[in-house]
Amino acid sequence: MKEKEKLLDTNYLIGLLEGKSDGNDTELLQNLKNLRSEIALNNVEVVITPLIRYEFLRYFMWKTQESEIKKYINVMNGLTTLDISQDVADLAADLYRLDKFEADNANVNKNIDKRQFDIFHFATAKINGIELLSNDKHLPQLEDLYSLYRLEKIL
Repeated sequence: MKEKEKLLDTNYLIGLLEGKSDGNDTELLQNLKNLRSEIALNNVEVVITPLIRYEFLRYFMWKTQESEIKKYINVMNGLTTLDISQDVADLAADLYRLDKFEADNANVNKNIDKRQFDIFHFATAKINGIELLSNDKHLPQLEDLYSLYRLEKIL
């Protein structure tokens, strides 16, 4: 293993491998440049899960992007892949249930299902003690939810 491991969310992986972003997020572009530099210096190991691989590969169009997808499959085969363990699945389920419980109690109409993959990525990072790199704007909400979860588990 390298000095640091970083789990890349799908949107971050797309930005890293394709160099694409919406062009409006200068902080993301700088973070991607810094990550590329760290990888080049061999200081960082990029980590993904089968779920992140699935999300990334479904991004490519059938037939029209076959040569591109083959190139990225080869790149992804060289990355470290963490299995989604039972501990990860249990934490993700608990976070989902807590989020739904909190939204229902606050009478907030929240599309929790939209974040189901992100909760898995988040849980994977927490269980494995590694940093999750994501461009999702609701990541701080997941951190808050995780803090509440830890408090609930203590009580």
